[in-house]
Amino acid sequence: MTDKELITRIVVHHDTEAFSVVMQKYSGLVFSTALSITKNYNIAQEVTQLSFIKAYKNLHHWRSGTSLAPYLRMITHNQALDTLKSRAKERFEDIASTQIAEENYTEEHHRLLEAMDRAIASLPEEEREIIELHYYQKLKIKQIAEQTGQSDSNILVRLHRIRTKLKKLIENEND
Repeated sequence: MTDKELITRIVVHHDTEAFSVVMQKYSGLVFSTALSITKNYNIAQEVTQLSFIKAYKNLHHWRSGTSLAPYLRMITHNQALDTLKSRAKERFEDIASTQIAEENYTEEHHRLLEAMDRAIASLPEEEREIIELHYYQKLKIKQIAEQTGQSDSNILVRLHRIRTKLKKLIENEND
């Protein structure tokens, strides 16, 4: 059965068996796309499930003259990036809200950590994202470049500038 026939059965007749066939046919493609972006097996599984749900809900946007593969790849790519952004934001908020036991750090260390949190929070969203991906998610420059659609050298330059900016923000706060 062709992709067009399957999608017609799903959209017109609400045939869930036809969607099972689509899932079986394209699960490898969707999962490998998710894994190549997320670099994490469990997150890729989550992205795969969310991508198929999103695809099912939006099948009416599919152009019937083309293969279903590019459509599913696009949905998966966008879902993987959204999932990574959401996880980075959650992790950043968790780190920002974590209370550090005072007996483990000096007052000066605690003050510097708070200053760093404020400085990072004051950055524009795009710069904050690069810092989060590099330092909190421990992604390499190439991975950050792929996720943000920028070149490796651009990410290196931006990281350097952001670090310099953070240093100045913290120094200005201390004055």
